[in-house]
Amino acid sequence: MLLGRSTPSALLAAHSRRVSSTATAPIPTNTHRCRVHKQQRQAVMTVAAAAQQGEAPDEVQFEGVHHVGFLTEDLNRSLDFYEGVLGLKTNPERPDDKLPYGGRWLWIGPEMIHLMELPNPDPMEGRPEHGGRDRHVCVGLKSVAPLEARLKAAGIPYTRSKSGRAAIFFRDPDQNTLELLKLGPGDDSMCTPIDIALSGTNVATKMESTAGVKRWFDKS
Repeated sequence: MLLGRSTPSALLAAHSRRVSSTATAPIPTNTHRCRVHKQQRQAVMTVAAAAQQGEAPDEVQFEGVHHVGFLTEDLNRSLDFYEGVLGLKTNPERPDDKLPYGGRWLWIGPEMIHLMELPNPDPMEGRPEHGGRDRHVCVGLKSVAPLEARLKAAGIPYTRSKSGRAAIFFRDPDQNTLELLKLGPGDDSMCTPIDIALSGTNVATKMESTAGVKRWFDKS
């Protein structure tokens, strides 16, 4: 036998050991994730079963949207936009020195926008041209015309709703998107419940059908 060269029987034995080791080695799986999902499904089924027997937990009583939070790179630049262009006012009862970063609470109707001077994980480039295809906040207005005039005077680009509603979309200096929608008595604009809560206007939600809702979202 030559030194450094294995015999056929030795090679066969080594191959057998590798096969045996591979067969008994644990195969990586998503066991933990599956277990969590199973627990979640079981919890949902438990709540559903309790509801059928009249033993479900108390219904959550939502009162509306208190505020939305926007991240800003430069607080002063954002204030020039929100106060100077949109005309929003600071809420003096919400001081900005209680948190370890700069910020400002601004009234927008009966709700607020909280500007937070913090790093923004979202990209500034490559966002959809039409804000209706991006994350956005919808706020109700009595009339869109005064806002549109302010945006034009300041050179702020905006787009109109693709569904023909009296709504416009635009972005602040940090690419946060706002939708401003005309709401009022007799207005048949279709809004989601959270949109109506944010507007502070008691308008019935128009949801004619699931297909109709999907068409509205596709056009927004």
